[in-house]
Amino acid sequence: MSMSQKFKAAKIQLTLVGEKHPKGVKHILNNVTENISEEQFALLSSAMETLTTEKVTAAEVISTQSISLA
Repeated sequence: MSMSQKFKAAKIQLTLVGEKHPKGVKHILNNVTENISEEQFALLSSAMETLTTEKVTAAEVISTQSISLA
């Protein structure tokens, strides 16, 4: 039996900290590209900080693969 994997979807979870959320709050953004670059991440983080007035302190990229068995 052989197995093949194919990229299905990705999302990024950002942790933001500020006056309203001193312990941090997580925001999930769906439909992220499979291979996010450092520049893309920096632009996204900057935009989120501008929109929310909070600081991005952590991020996780969550990728989903579909697996086919033959």
